[in-house]
Amino acid sequence: MTQPAEANSTSLFQVFAHADDDLYFVNPDLYRLLAAGHRVTSVYLTAGEADGRNVDTRDPLREQAPVDFAGYMEARQNGLRAAYATMVLGKREALWVREPVELVPGVAAERCYLSEAPHVQLFFLGLRMADAAHGFPADQPSARLTSLWDGRAARQPTLVAAESELHQPQALGREDVVAALAQLLFYAQPTLLWTMDPDPLHESYDEARGITSSDHADHTATAQFAREALRRHLRAGGRPPLTEHFTGYGNKNWPSNLSERSHALKKSLVDVYAGADGHACAHRYCGDLQLGDGADIRRYGWSTRSRYPQGTQWLHRQTDGRLAAYAVLGDQAAVWTETEAGAGRFEGPLLLPGGDLLPCLAVAPDRTGGVHLVGLRRVPGAEGRVDVEVVRMWRQAHTGSVLPWESLGNPDETTRDWRRCREVGVPAALVDPAGHLHVFARNFSVGVSMRRETPEGLAAWEALGGRWMQDSLTTVLRSTGRIDMYATNRTGGVRWRQDAVYGPFKLEDQLVTGVPESWRPASGLTPVQVGRNRMALLYREEDSGAVMRHQQRPNGTWEQRVQRLSDDGGTGAVAAARLLAPDHDVLVVARRDEQSRPAVTVLSADDHISARPDWERHEIQMVGAPAIAADAHGRAVVAVLGTDGRLHWARQEESRPGVGFGPWQAC
Repeated sequence: MTQPAEANSTSLFQVFAHADDDLYFVNPDLYRLLAAGHRVTSVYLTAGEADGRNVDTRDPLREQAPVDFAGYMEARQNGLRAAYATMVLGKREALWVREPVELVPGVAAERCYLSEAPHVQLFFLGLRMADAAHGFPADQPSARLTSLWDGRAARQPTLVAAESELHQPQALGREDVVAALAQLLFYAQPTLLWTMDPDPLHESYDEARGITSSDHADHTATAQFAREALRRHLRAGGRPPLTEHFTGYGNKNWPSNLSERSHALKKSLVDVYAGADGHACAHRYCGDLQLGDGADIRRYGWSTRSRYPQGTQWLHRQTDGRLAAYAVLGDQAAVWTETEAGAGRFEGPLLLPGGDLLPCLAVAPDRTGGVHLVGLRRVPGAEGRVDVEVVRMWRQAHTGSVLPWESLGNPDETTRDWRRCREVGVPAALVDPAGHLHVFARNFSVGVSMRRETPEGLAAWEALGGRWMQDSLTTVLRSTGRIDMYATNRTGGVRWRQDAVYGPFKLEDQLVTGVPESWRPASGLTPVQVGRNRMALLYREEDSGAVMRHQQRPNGTWEQRVQRLSDDGGTGAVAAARLLAPDHDVLVVARRDEQSRPAVTVLSADDHISARPDWERHEIQMVGAPAIAADAHGRAVVAVLGTDGRLHWARQEESRPGVGFGPWQAC
């Protein structure tokens, strides 16, 4: 087995169901880490044997092909190894070492690592996917990964790939799988944990048929196994990683967020896996021929999207002038704090009490200088049940002490259906001028619900409407004291606004009109007030990932054109902040670029620009989205979370347009 990773080095640990999940749903993010030489440990739970016919699914004669489950499993693994060798070394035929390893007593897996890059390792457990209808041995009970997770099946048989170094199948129970993953977490000591969506959005619903998931059931079960192993790892004192859950088949429901270049890279690697890259493979088990050359017709591969997208409002200036940055590490909230207002480094992370959080956190400053932290808590129960609820913690301004996490319930709690409640979206939060907390979240109906404090206490959850909302809500407190909440759906941008302070919220379903062609943002909207009565919206363009800026005129109507601020793509929310400067207010914009690096530019807050701005970039590899805040001297500080699990930041040298940032530092 491998040795634990060094303290400040990137170590990625991935858990997936099938041998192509990371190629479809994580790339190009995975490619960036592998190309940079970082340590990667990937685990695949199922054999992925499907119907055992390694023939293009579009071939009209495929039903006549022989069934070979072990052979198809071998072909998929060979295709995956070829894709990894291409990403790491640029040569698909690089030599792999294959060997059996015992992860915990009674649980063996096949480990594969590149001879020229032993820091890249793949582990295959081989749990069978097929049931009796697809050739499952008649003397063994039919089981799927979901059945093993929820207890309907006590054990699940494994399959041995045709040329595996393992020679005997096993029968694994739920505890075997969790213990094996926890052991691998101990050895990898990851700074990053990547897996699939544990609570995917439904595809359809009716009273008679119930809920139809938008994702593969094995993806969902795998994510739950990974989270349970993480809980065990953390309770045993393991390093808390930054965790990300990637959307699976549900990507097809939303605007594509990859640039043409990034999508072409992803497709080229899937083609290597599928043996469709023009390589004359003489091996009997060449790759996943079921895909043929049709990888690009699977629309769910056109995006790389997080189930719990990180917002940009996680950097906050306290009443003492020091900046504080918040995130979820492992399953706990964490905070990094400046050592000296406007000049010092950051120290941390300090883990705040309470666990079982999903990797999303809204930060809402209050009138006293404290902050409300709002997140999602996910607690597994018996028979596959999970309880997901919105929770909040109040961190006091002067002492830094925290009150225990308080449950705010769930937008769908009145249905008493935990399956609906588990689909709750990432919360957004804001405190109004009277000091009352407002929390917004996507609900099961794929609209938005709100719960807010009143002078009498917490009101009930209130449905605000909306349809097919993306999971990216952003709040802003206008200079008038009114709250706006911005969001995007399948077709464009929407806004909920108050006509009066403390008043009800009104939905504007067609937020921006008059823009040529379709206006389908591939990310959430980042609103910035750039004048007394004017807002600017920044977002990523569909099919390119480029950063766009759309601005209101002084009369409140929207400009007829949208400005393109970047030539390359990237994923994640765009951070923006207006800073007051002596001669001219500036707009600081930060993003994650197409190479997963932070990129920052400083613009005039009021004026349009005719040319693309210059972007300062740094070679840090980051995850999620950046955040921006003004320090005690009015200078912009940009913060990102690195793949090494640390906070990275840079400080503007002077607050005016065109002035760059000092060196990046890390904590």
